[in-house]
Amino acid sequence: MFTQESLDLQNQLLNTLLLGGGFKELIKKASTVLGHDIFFTNPTQRIMVSSNTDNAFVEGTVITVTPLSPPVPGRVQIHVEDESIEALVLELSNSNKRLGFLFLANPGEDKENRLKILFHQVRSLFVLELQKQVEIEANNRQYGDAFLYDLLYGNMEEDGDIIARGKIWGWDLSLPHVVCVFELMDYESYSQDHYLIKHLLETAELVLTPLNKHYMLMDKHEEVILILPIKERRRRDKKAYLEMLINQILDKADDFLASREVRVGIGHKYDKPSELFRSYQEAKVAVKLGGLIKNKGSSIHFGELGVERILYSHDKQELQEFYLEVLSELESHDKQKNELMETLEKYLINNFDLKSTANALFLHPNSLRYRLKRIEEILDFDLEDFDVRVSLVIAFKIKHILDYKE
Repeated sequence: MFTQESLDLQNQLLNTLLLGGGFKELIKKASTVLGHDIFFTNPTQRIMVSSNTDNAFVEGTVITVTPLSPPVPGRVQIHVEDESIEALVLELSNSNKRLGFLFLANPGEDKENRLKILFHQVRSLFVLELQKQVEIEANNRQYGDAFLYDLLYGNMEEDGDIIARGKIWGWDLSLPHVVCVFELMDYESYSQDHYLIKHLLETAELVLTPLNKHYMLMDKHEEVILILPIKERRRRDKKAYLEMLINQILDKADDFLASREVRVGIGHKYDKPSELFRSYQEAKVAVKLGGLIKNKGSSIHFGELGVERILYSHDKQELQEFYLEVLSELESHDKQKNELMETLEKYLINNFDLKSTANALFLHPNSLRYRLKRIEEILDFDLEDFDVRVSLVIAFKIKHILDYKE
């Protein structure tokens, strides 16, 4: 019934591609012929190309898709903030790999399935173009990621060679750079967590592209790694700039991350690209030890770690021995209840303040005094002694560091 119309649509779309048109031209032509807005999303439902720039369903927006009630095959409800529309939806896939989704907005009743038939014709050509683009991008990303992998693991030593190779991808590695690592906590390999990482990578690209064209991004298991050129010389200015970018990325990612925690580690700035592997290792250490730094938020600068970073790089056996020398007696005595260990740690966290510690533990000050007296007896320490307090602080930091290293 719609054979001729379908052939005419196919010819118009093919001509668009032959004349050098891409996704935007393809969607614009299809939208004009069909008389409906059309947009394409990636697999994580971020709009990549849209025929309409006047509504909420524009490029860069993440949509939410829900079934109609009652369900209608091929039709869904899509939402952006307070706006919702009905749409036809087709999955874009090839060789069992999902490439994205194509949506046709407000299809109406379509009793004779005219729109549905023609929309399938659009899908066929769109998959061909999308597959071509995906292969090009995959090849570029593969070689780019291989280069970044060598850079981050110190496999290249000649700065001139690194700078020359970076120019292939438009990266100016003659500038000072810093490495930031975004890590999804409690990442599970065999789950949907890899989609969250892809979401996070796309969100970072969305924030960074208008601000800085020379950034480098890659994902690796539970990490999104950002390598960023930075001109700020003063530590305060550098920190403010990085935290502005990081907060923008995390704020935009908050909707799809829900309650999942992302911790960010930031390494030192290095002038030579051959030394950037150090910034990466520092950023990873900052992520791992971020939980030990109280009241610092989700992003931790390696330079703010203090004694933790010294302890982390120290010999594990020596750390274990120091911890046992200081706290083994209390730990053994307290094995079942863990009451005195918790009390002592809270006392340290609250800067040896009796009232604050009692409030934190919901104890009467006299009960706290009794516990502290028992701790002094068991350890044979004077808790008023400055050197004893330093040793106890370090011992508890070691305890948490050893937990991270296990």
